[in-house]
Amino acid sequence: MSTHGAARTLVIEGLEEEPLKWMGHEEPKGIDIDIMTEVLNTMGITDYVFRFVDTGSRLLHNARNGTSDIVLTLSMNNKRAKYMMYPEEAHLLLDWRFAVRAGDEDKIRFEEFADLSRLRIGAAADYSYTSAFWNSGLDIQTVARSDLLVPMLLQNRFDAVPVNYLNTIYDSLQNRYRDKIAFLYPPLRRAPYYNVFSRASDYPDKERFLAEYDKIIHDMREDGRLLSIFERYLGADGYDWWQSQYSQ
Repeated sequence: MSTHGAARTLVIEGLEEEPLKWMGHEEPKGIDIDIMTEVLNTMGITDYVFRFVDTGSRLLHNARNGTSDIVLTLSMNNKRAKYMMYPEEAHLLLDWRFAVRAGDEDKIRFEEFADLSRLRIGAAADYSYTSAFWNSGLDIQTVARSDLLVPMLLQNRFDAVPVNYLNTIYDSLQNRYRDKIAFLYPPLRRAPYYNVFSRASDYPDKERFLAEYDKIIHDMREDGRLLSIFERYLGADGYDWWQSQYSQ
């Protein structure tokens, strides 16, 4: 792998969100941080910095004017593609899945919404999920915040709730309720996420960087480096998460 010249510090920005990326006691931590660090080490780039900003609008503003070079973990859309350069490789596929109580895992299946017709479904009022979900005719009861859904599920007030699969696995491990919760497959929604380059950035050789980036992410999938990162944060669930990245 070729070594890039250290023309200047590479500026990488993101929003704090565990377990993807956040500021630990002294340094940034998270799945995205470890993936990008491995990519940069493989490229031979040592002059870089991770920065966190407070809002999504600030994140995109900095990318639009070239204040930052790379933005961590963005979904693809045509508006952003006008001022961002997307790699070919998505480093993560993020899922929304229905969570159920572990004791109900063998009783509830989800192949179509009709499978959930007799259940009490909880949902956060300000989340879009999918239009098909809201128009499904299910018995959906809304709550004000998404972080209320799993506690209310475990209190037997709901039978199934749509959740961010990765975040909920991580939270369940941190707060020791992993054995009380299970997830239905297939996902309610799945979307690829990318680490993207600002078109306004004057960092040299952006096209070459992206080409090398794609090859490294592909190699990390194949040689176990991605799996080891997922297991670092997700424990035994890391292998299932790694497998889910292939079942598109």
